[in-house]
Order: sequence, then structure tokens, then C-alpha cells
Amino acid sequence: MNIASVNLNLLLAFEALFEEHSVSRAAARIGLSQPAMSNALKRLRALFGDALFTRTAAGMTPTPLARELAGPVRGGLAQLRAALAGGARFDAHAASRTFRLAATDYAEVAVLAPLLARIQASAPGVQIVVRRPELLFQPPEEALRDGTLDAAIGFYPEASALEPGTCSGELFAEENVCIARRGHPLMRRRLTLRQFAAAGHVAIITRPDGRGFIDDLLAGHGLRRRLRALTPHLLAAPHLVAASDLIAVVPAGLAARMRRALPLAARSVPLHMPPFRMRLLWHQDRTEDPAHQWLRGEIGRCVGPRD
Repeated sequence: MNIASVNLNLLLAFEALFEEHSVSRAAARIGLSQPAMSNALKRLRALFGDALFTRTAAGMTPTPLARELAGPVRGGLAQLRAALAGGARFDAHAASRTFRLAATDYAEVAVLAPLLARIQASAPGVQIVVRRPELLFQPPEEALRDGTLDAAIGFYPEASALEPGTCSGELFAEENVCIARRGHPLMRRRLTLRQFAAAGHVAIITRPDGRGFIDDLLAGHGLRRRLRALTPHLLAAPHLVAASDLIAVVPAGLAARMRRALPLAARSVPLHMPPFRMRLLWHQDRTEDPAHQWLRGEIGRCVGPRD
């Protein structure tokens, strides 16, 4: 394709359609009438020889080719905007912008709750849309690359384990603790490894085989834990534990938060485990985008010293 044949306005229309999933909302976003946006979509389809967006119950859904194009198009437009702005900062108070973030349930409580409190007054036109990642520890790199997601917050691997183009910043780290209901016999003294394995567990597991990292560690000691409840929701574990004789392993910060509302006790885990590291991920195409720089800065300012 000859780039001289590509109208910049069509790329703006593509970006708006990709982010809004609606012809009418995309038209309003870039100041076009709905018939004009429909015509732009028709021209985009002819240009790329693909439907690009198909009408579904969820709105205008991008085709595989549109997802492939989204990252480069949005990244290129972001760089162009930054260059034309001459280093201007993102005017959060005047902006109308939607950011789409992948976040685990704990990330929503620990990071997004204070984020929303910050931007409610300073950026009234900014909307945060949260998507739940399919797997707890697997970064949604394809969605970051194609622009479906602006960023992701969760317990993700360090930067060296991510694919090229995925950027990472650590927000905070928390040690693992074992929680049980207040008054549980195991909480009266230091927990041994065999007591830990023999207890009934609530496990936060998303793997299809029903195993977690703790099971792999225990196997190295010739032990197996008694899995009594499996859930993909980290925030559910303290509630399940408080109402039973089961135990669970959770981040220390979550245990501290939940102990304010639930009758829980916490002890050290009798296993050598790496800490939970909450990380912010984004794609390099959006590193220089002033709006994304503002968002990442706001997220960083939401994370204070950890207990």
C-alpha cells in the first residue's frame, strides 16, 4: 500500500472506532456526523480490503486485521500528536478521554480505588474502564500491543520475562502471609510446614489443572496441601477463610486490609516464596503519549509506602 494514498483523517476515524466500538460515539468524538463516519468506515474497508469492524451485540467489534493495525496506528498518531504539541502536557481537567485497564480484583482495591479518588476532581472528563484479565499471572500482552488495553495492573513477571515492546514498572511488593479465622488452633503458634500442608486450603487458582505455585513448591518437599476450595478471586479468599476452618495464602497488604473488617489472624508462610509484585504494564507505542504519561504518573502517585 502506498502511504500517500492514506488520508490521515481515515486513521483518526479508525482509532475512534476501535476505541469507542460505536459509529455514533466515534463520530461525536472526532466531530463528524454519523453519515460521515459511516462513509469513513466504508473508505477504510476499501483501503484495507477488510471489514475491519463488524456489528455484534457488543458493538462494532474489530476484526483480526483491525486488531493487528490498531497498535501501530494508535502509536503513530500518539507520536504525531506529541510532536505537534511541542511537548505540551496533557490537560487532564479539560480532557475527555477513556482509558481501558486490565486489573485483578486486588489491583482494583489497592490501586484503582485511590486512582479514581484522585481523578474525580482533577479530571472530570476521564473515564476508567476495567477489564478482568483471563489469567491471574499472565500479562495481556496482545491486548496491550493492539491497543485494546491502555495498561494492565497485576502480579505480572519482571520485564525480562515480557515480550519486546511491553514496558513494565513495579508499583509495590508485598510478602505472602497465611490467614485463618481468629482463634484457629494453627494461629496460636508458629506454623510448621507439615501443619501448613495438612490444613484445609482455600487456593487462588486459575490454571486449568487446578494447581498453583504453592503446590509446585510443596511438591519439592514431598508434600501436598489439602485443597478444599479453589477460586480465581483473591478478594474472596479472606471471606471464605473467616467463615470456616480453612487457611489461605494472600498478600500481606490484603490481609491487613481485611483484618479491619473480618475476624482474621495472620502468620508467616513456612515456605520460601517470592513476594507478590504489583506491576504496571503498557506498550512502548504509548510511552511518549502525554495522556498515557499523565495516567502512569497518577497511578504511581496512588501507591504509597506499604505496611
